[in-house]
Amino acid sequence: MAINGLEKITDKILAEAQARADRILADAQAECDRISADYAARAEEIRTRLSEEAERVGMDHVSRTKSAVATNKRNLLLQTRSELIDGVFDEALTGVLRLSTEQYTELLIGLLSAAMMEQLEAEHTSRTLYGEEDAMEPEKYEVLLNQRDRDRCGRAVVEGVQKKLGGKVSAEKLAKLTLGGKAVAIDGGLILRCGDIEANCSLSLLFAQLREELEADVSHALFDVKTSN
Repeated sequence: MAINGLEKITDKILAEAQARADRILADAQAECDRISADYAARAEEIRTRLSEEAERVGMDHVSRTKSAVATNKRNLLLQTRSELIDGVFDEALTGVLRLSTEQYTELLIGLLSAAMMEQLEAEHTSRTLYGEEDAMEPEKYEVLLNQRDRDRCGRAVVEGVQKKLGGKVSAEKLAKLTLGGKAVAIDGGLILRCGDIEANCSLSLLFAQLREELEADVSHALFDVKTSN
């Protein structure tokens, strides 16, 4: 009887231990399942977030690429337009430099006459403002040309202006108009030197000024012309 009672108690203890172990294992499995589900959800959230981020980055890259392409296209068009406009003014300058000696001489006479009259007007204004004694009057009006123009038409230009302005300007002042002794490094046109003052009438400067005034008109003529049906 004692042995049988002991066996029953032992069996009961073992059964309770087994039940407790089963419960612990079940709880542990449930916790593992919960953790696994939680991590699965987090992993899915991370994958979604990464996918959205990748899509955003990709779209940003596409947007930047499109913007860069548009900018490059616009810059290329602007560069092409600028080069075409450069060509127009360069061709015009070349055309002036290729004028016959007679035509080119007449052009220089016109430039020098205008520069001379502006200088004399400035002197007159100075005398009016500061009085005769304080007025600075140059000893000579020196015409500076590049070597090519000086050799082929320098004296003709000076004499042409003296003749053109005769009766408008005193003979004394016209006698001070002389051809410079040295050539200057300009593409064409001339420089009128009056003491420390120089009036730059070089063709490069004149065409630069013309470009500021006419570039919009040239651009319109080149690119905005509509053909009639």
